[in-house]
Amino acid sequence: MESLRQHFTGVAAKYLSRVDATRNSNQHEIGSNAFARILGEPGQATIPLRGVFFYFSDDKDEPLRASGELTWYDSRRNNPNRGPEYRLYYPDNSVTLRMTETDFCLVAVKPDSTVMIIITPGGSTSESQLRWLFGIDHVSSDRFHTREVEGTRHVNVIESMILEELGLEPVGGDEDWLDRLVQQFGGSFPSTAAFSGFARETCPGDVRAYDSADTMLMAWMNHEEMLFRTLERYLVQVQLDNGFDSVEHFIKVSLSVQNRRKSRVGHALEHHLAAVFDAHRIPFGRQVQTENRATADFLFPGQQAYLDPAYPDDRLIMLASKSTCKDRWRQVLTEARRIRVKHLLTLEPSISVHQTNEMQAHDLQLVVPVSLLESYSPVQRQWLQSLDQYIGQIRHTLGT
Repeated sequence: MESLRQHFTGVAAKYLSRVDATRNSNQHEIGSNAFARILGEPGQATIPLRGVFFYFSDDKDEPLRASGELTWYDSRRNNPNRGPEYRLYYPDNSVTLRMTETDFCLVAVKPDSTVMIIITPGGSTSESQLRWLFGIDHVSSDRFHTREVEGTRHVNVIESMILEELGLEPVGGDEDWLDRLVQQFGGSFPSTAAFSGFARETCPGDVRAYDSADTMLMAWMNHEEMLFRTLERYLVQVQLDNGFDSVEHFIKVSLSVQNRRKSRVGHALEHHLAAVFDAHRIPFGRQVQTENRATADFLFPGQQAYLDPAYPDDRLIMLASKSTCKDRWRQVLTEARRIRVKHLLTLEPSISVHQTNEMQAHDLQLVVPVSLLESYSPVQRQWLQSLDQYIGQIRHTLGT
């Protein structure tokens, strides 16, 4: 499993002050001598750095992105009688023009010295997830808090999804599995169901789904992530070695790779959840059409009971499955109208208090694997359900 330090060497974070967010001519500046911990001492030099800028908003699937050159230097270098005052200058772009006072700002340095400046509204899910990813406990508006990224900090399937949103390429493969994958599947990807089945069959460890659904689900997801990265790198390299017939052929292959990446985690999550419910011998229907052509990912005990008007409403229970929520959780509210309290399982960590409060107000109960509970606040954890707790509720509801 790869280390987070393969992608970042150091980070700094704060809430933007009015001065931070105010333009100075056609440039912005943020200053902190603490940056020397992650950028090094500029000395008497003016150091140009490549910058990549992101603005994340909870109501948008794709972040706003820009690039430009940064300047790192000591603004007092010509005044030897005063101590250093380090500044990081950057030009206007589509991201910096959107940032405002109280926004959360993360400065992340890559091993090649590229500097990422990531802006997101304060208190947003994006802020919570970035702080969770980098282990940032304390943030203030008066100064940047810096830290180096530890080499022992490994990246799991959940963190890989955040890195991909930052335009990074998680490696996460294991060449020791390549021969077995090629022998099993040859020169192409199998169906998502077949690949998930192979991941479950080959997942190391003695924990069974019936013992701990939370532990097993995440073990399957992480193992499948590793297998996918391994096979994908091999198949893409084969295609690169063979070349492309035309520009159109290249674009077609590229789009195929991107689309597979976007959809595979969601499919894998559904396949593994179905295997968990099978292991617990819980009756369920999958992709059940309810009212107005709405579809429930999982419905207990199944479609026949749901369509039977004589079957009690309070003995029906449903589960939507979304690897990430963003603002799409609202789609679940229209599914299975006979069921008042909807359930949604997600792999998304650190969803904001504002959004989970909205979910509660709309009778949507969030379910997350137990290993992700620590990414939420203590108050949120009192409300959240783990997968094992949800399975207990299913049994109680069905009377099994």
